[in-house]
Amino acid sequence: MSESSRPDWHLKPDCLYHSGHDKGTEIVSVQQSTLRAVLSNYKTGEADILDISQSAKISRINRFNLGLQKDEEFTSVAFHPTLDVFAAVIDAGDERGRVEIRSASNGALLDHVEVGYGPDAVVFSQDGAVMLVANEGEAFTFDKVTGEFFSAEGSISIIRLDQRGRIKANANIELADVMHREGFIVAEKGHFLEREIDWDGDGKVTKQTDFDGNGKIDNKHVKLGRFDGADVYGNEKKGEAKILIPMTPNSKTLLEPEYIALSPDAKRAYVTLQETNEVAEVDVENRRVLGYFNMGVAEHGADRQSDGWVQFNDNVMALREPDGIALTPDGRYFLTADEGDTDTDAEEGEEPLQSGGRTMSVFDAKTGDFVADTGNQLDEITFAHSVYPDRRSNKKGAEPEGVVAFEMEGHAWAVVGLERADALVLISLANPRQPKVVALGKIPGDESRAPEGLAHFVRNGEHYVLSANEMNGTLACFKLTKGKVEIEH
Repeated sequence: MSESSRPDWHLKPDCLYHSGHDKGTEIVSVQQSTLRAVLSNYKTGEADILDISQSAKISRINRFNLGLQKDEEFTSVAFHPTLDVFAAVIDAGDERGRVEIRSASNGALLDHVEVGYGPDAVVFSQDGAVMLVANEGEAFTFDKVTGEFFSAEGSISIIRLDQRGRIKANANIELADVMHREGFIVAEKGHFLEREIDWDGDGKVTKQTDFDGNGKIDNKHVKLGRFDGADVYGNEKKGEAKILIPMTPNSKTLLEPEYIALSPDAKRAYVTLQETNEVAEVDVENRRVLGYFNMGVAEHGADRQSDGWVQFNDNVMALREPDGIALTPDGRYFLTADEGDTDTDAEEGEEPLQSGGRTMSVFDAKTGDFVADTGNQLDEITFAHSVYPDRRSNKKGAEPEGVVAFEMEGHAWAVVGLERADALVLISLANPRQPKVVALGKIPGDESRAPEGLAHFVRNGEHYVLSANEMNGTLACFKLTKGKVEIEH
């Protein structure tokens, strides 16, 4: 069959689950063998167990309140592939976080283990014998006596389970030496992290702060202290909610693990380090970080003007800064959703690289070599479907957030969630060197949906993708179908 005669694919909305809460539905995980899903809500600290076995319907089987303490947050969840248990990740603020193993039938706490600071993602191996947790360690504190900003170092927890799903062993591994990484200093020049920090120690984070104590809130930068030998500034109009932490070279503190992709044999893991534009390669068997793959720079056409006119005739050069990551089913390639996380502050006569590639990228999992990316296809298809967020043109465009990969009709595919466009896109990887965006599915609703966690499953031989939409408390289900594509306007 010629390429031109191939039937079109599209993402057809199948159903929408309403959690009953207006926000917080962040991560979803599927147990394929029972066609159940577990959905986390970070706002309420609840886990919903869902029946996804019926067409055009998602039913709640149970809702479990995890009974979190003040300052704790339910950050991630994963269904065990075969057992009647799920893993819940708890961020405990200034203390080390933990992973809880709970019954999927009655919510009972079966086991738990301490992990690193700020745990933010969890994944099971295909056989359920190994579980990995990304401990982001992104929270910063300020010492008013020394004038120094501090943050816990990120880490990765490797947890081994017995046949009942109970914890057998746990190793919290530090990230490897970060000295002399090629290209890092030049690439990150002029980049900052925006972080919420209680600078004045009053137990609150204010959105406007009189940093210099002159009794006025001015739109100006004020020096607040130091981090890793570099000056830290804040804008009084943005207050403690957006203090600018400079990207400094060779700092282990800035290595903040985000998401994890685990190889089919569970021997290797790939962990996104969004802030430093890298992916860490982890030897799971020997419990060590082997090194880092630099994600490099995306360059393609784009609309960079938030002016009400959408024209993709500007050029963007941006650090990819990936958030989500997935492996193709054969383990040969890892895919990154290049959202971006840093802010930029240009010095006179210079323009730093932008933040966020606006792309999904393909890398060789064995070597870390760049293979290809989607260029401007993500923004272009959102524009074609009238969901392109022009207000974000001068930032990160549609913002690819999460990615899931699977095999269908003999080759690899991916679905990427676009946070600012409130949509999912389907990408063909029939030729990994030329990833092709082939369809877009709008998440139902008029308010902001902000798709975060994604999960793929198969029902009666047909493929589906779930999208947890954190800004409106819903879970959307899309069916992958062939046929005539009708573009909605």
